[in-house]
Order: sequence, then C-alpha cells, then structure tokens
Amino acid sequence: MSPKSSGPEPLSSTLLRQLWLVPVSAIPFALFFGTVYGSSWSGYVRSYQASLVFSAVIAVAVMASERALVPQLQRRFGGARGLPLWAGIAVRLGTSIGAAMIGAMIVNSTVMPGLMGSMRGLLVIAMYSILFSVLVIGAVYAWVFYHQSLDKARSEQELEMARRIQRSFLISQFPDSPRFEIHAYNRSSREVSGDFYDVVPSGATGLLLAVADVAGKGVPAALLTSMLQASVRTQAAGAAPVSEILEIVNGVAHRSTSVHQFATFFLARLDEQKLTLEYCNAGHNPPLLWRSNGECRTLDCGGTVVGILPEVRYAQETLALGPGDRLLIYSDGLTEAEAPDGEQYGEERLTAFLGALPSALSARELLERVLKDLDRHLADREAGDDVTLLTLRVLDPDPRG
Repeated sequence: MSPKSSGPEPLSSTLLRQLWLVPVSAIPFALFFGTVYGSSWSGYVRSYQASLVFSAVIAVAVMASERALVPQLQRRFGGARGLPLWAGIAVRLGTSIGAAMIGAMIVNSTVMPGLMGSMRGLLVIAMYSILFSVLVIGAVYAWVFYHQSLDKARSEQELEMARRIQRSFLISQFPDSPRFEIHAYNRSSREVSGDFYDVVPSGATGLLLAVADVAGKGVPAALLTSMLQASVRTQAAGAAPVSEILEIVNGVAHRSTSVHQFATFFLARLDEQKLTLEYCNAGHNPPLLWRSNGECRTLDCGGTVVGILPEVRYAQETLALGPGDRLLIYSDGLTEAEAPDGEQYGEERLTAFLGALPSALSARELLERVLKDLDRHLADREAGDDVTLLTLRVLDPDPRG
C-alpha cells in the first residue's frame, strides 16, 4: 500500500512562493521597453512599471494553466504517460502569448497610454510576446528537466540500495536434511519489492521455512523485510509454536512501521524425526501441498496480515508428511503475473500445472518447471512484481539408517 498523497499545494502557498518571481522577471521587460521607448531614467522607471504588469499577468495565467488546464488535458488526452512534450509546450506557449497580449492591453490603458495605438506598436508587442514566451517556456522546461534528472538519479540510487538490501537476506545455500529437499528462488522486478524467503535451522531436528511479501517498494519495503527476517531468526532456536512466533513478528512490524505498511507471511516448522509440518499463514497466498497419492490441499490456517493491528492471535495446524509429498510456497507475483492480453497466471493454472508434473521431480526441478511455465504465460514480458518460490520435497528414508 502506498502512502497517502499530500494533495496539491494550496493556492495561497503557490501565490506566495511565486510572488518574488514577478519583480525579477520584470527586469528583461523593463530593459526592452526602456530601450525601445526611450533611454531616460524616467523612461526605464515607466518601463519597469509596465513590466510588472506583464510579469504579474503572465505568472497568474501560467499558474492557472498548470493547476486547471494542464491536469484536465492530461486526464483527457494524456493517458498514463501524461501529455506529449510537444502538447505541453504548445499549451504553455499559447498561455504565455495570450497573457502577454492581455498585459499589453492593461499597460496600454494605464501606465503607457498609446502603446498599442499604431501597427508598429502592435507588431512590437506581438513579436516580443512570442520571444519572451519562448524564453520563459525554455527556462521552465530546463528547470523541469533538471529536477527530473535529479529525481531519476535519486530513485535509481534508492533502487540499487534496495536491491543490495534484498540480496543480503536471500540465501542461496540451503540446510542439508536427510528427509527434506528444499529449494527457493526470487526473481526481482524492476521496482524492488519486499519479498523474501528464508530457511533456518530450528532446534536439533527442525527447520523453519519463511516466505513473506511486504507491501510497498524500494528501501522502506526492503528495510521492513530485513527487520521481519531478523525477528524470525532470533526466535528460531527456541521451541515456540510458529503461531506465537508470528504474533511476536506482528508486534515488531506494527511498532516499527507506518500504518501504510504490512506484510503477508507464511511460516512453517519441519520436524525431521516426526516428519511433520507445523504452519501458520498470516494473510499469504495459500501454499499448495501435493500428496504422493495425487491429493492436493491448500494451507490457509492462520490469520490476518502482520503489521496492521498491535495484537493478533494466530491459529496454526500440524500436518503429517510422507515420502513423495511436495510443497510449493509462492508470492502473489506469480499468480498475478499478466500475459500480453492481460490474463493473470492465476491459482487455477498453477494447481493444474503442478498436478500434471511427474512426482519424481526434485525440489529444484519443480521450481524450474514452474518458472518456465510462467515465462510461457508472460511471453517474454516482465512480471509486474517480484516472484518468490520455495519448494519442498519429502524424501524416502535412507536405507542405511
């Protein structure tokens, strides 16, 4: 969830912020008119008075255009990318020229009577209006492009920082287990999100499996992700039920983030001796557990997402596992990935695809098959969100004991 927008700047604030521009921008007007209509000191004073009128009228017109006309045109004709560059220039240029002509009429009736009393005066005003408008528009766009380049550089720097944070907590080596085969993978989108997975030893014969998806993008999501992972790891050595671990994680997330941040979280503990799976699902996409006999079930016992409420009580479930059972934990970046025609990959396709796969596939092969099917669905396009997968396969007991 994105933070709330602060909304448009109040009109009074905009007027005050731009007020100092009027006397400054009046200087080139004054120099021009003072030179054209007389070079005496009094002539320059009158020219500056006239220039103040020009500058004020143009400033008000441009401000009104930016707040009212341009947004309307963007909504109607611009689409998602906004108005084309040429259209924006044309609108602002037309506004400036029209305002300059209105300013000329005001000056003609107040400060400099007779200014527009001849064809020469009209031509001078028209030519100068065009030249000055081009100058103003050029300066405005130079200022806009400069700040856009700064914003882009800042965004890219933040994105790279988020990627580094994300890479730091995505493990590539998984704990060895005589009864479980585990593999996981994260495919990052262009805008780094807060997906993460983890596999942590828990006690003498246990493993904690964690997959989470933090709402939001960039550094804030990555920082919350690292905080959640650290909270899980500090509790991994104990024997607390996974529901209690998630209750603590929820409290940490709620105290440490704004109201706009939350995370879906799936946490499970594997027991190698008992061959059981104890899990709790906090608002995450329900993982799919395929039994060796072909039966499939979803793991949805748990509760709401973490981080929204200060205190949450979660439910949990314990399942017996058997050799040949397979588990897929995934983030919504998989099922919400869209084909070129807008169709989502979807849970129905995922379930059918997994059901058709050979049961002898390793955890790594299972994951790779899912990614290949996703790529076929995307048709060489990029998914709009991170895709995180964790696969588990229950192995036969070692005959050597």
